[in-house]
Amino acid sequence: MTYRLAVVSDVHGDVHALVDALRVIDAMGCDAIVCAGDTIDYGLFPNETVALLAERAIPTVRGNHDRWARDGDYRSGSASDISSASRRFLRATVSSWSFEYDAARVEVWHARPGSDIEGIVPPTAPRHPLELNVPRPELNASALLRNADILIVGHTHQAFALRFGDRLIANPGALLRDPAPGAENPPATGTFGVLELPERRWRVFRAKDGVEVDIVRAP
Repeated sequence: MTYRLAVVSDVHGDVHALVDALRVIDAMGCDAIVCAGDTIDYGLFPNETVALLAERAIPTVRGNHDRWARDGDYRSGSASDISSASRRFLRATVSSWSFEYDAARVEVWHARPGSDIEGIVPPTAPRHPLELNVPRPELNASALLRNADILIVGHTHQAFALRFGDRLIANPGALLRDPAPGAENPPATGTFGVLELPERRWRVFRAKDGVEVDIVRAP
């Protein structure tokens, strides 16, 4: 029997994309949902987004934007606009989330284990605007996976699946679809991921219509 874990990440205040994703996820009959962080900033509806995640009791990993807003950091555009309920939700987010199914340990972090800033990018993936002209962090699979069989991350807004034998590092891309006018041009893919166990299969879908999309895969 296949167990399906749906993963949304980098929602960034786009509540309409989140509503669409949850509708598709429910129709797919997924067994659980987790959010890999960055619930706010860039989008127009931070409080509504957080409220929906709270209403659905979706476990949420703390992204860098969540941390900034929680701490009142100037780097969060939503820090002064979020409600007290949203701030309580952000304080309750966790640095990582994990579970085991059929001898497979799955870990979810925002960027990479131990960091909510240093993202994982496949070496062959095209550069996006937020990378600037700097070297990409080293991709050391053993150090990243550690005791996990499957590592799921967000942060970079790039959907991918990297296989190392029967182990996997994956990213669902950004659920963000419609950034607010004037937002600093974040890549907005409007996608979410589904992990199928015990097959260890990773698939990525568009939130608006549930169509599966191509992603970077290696090897």
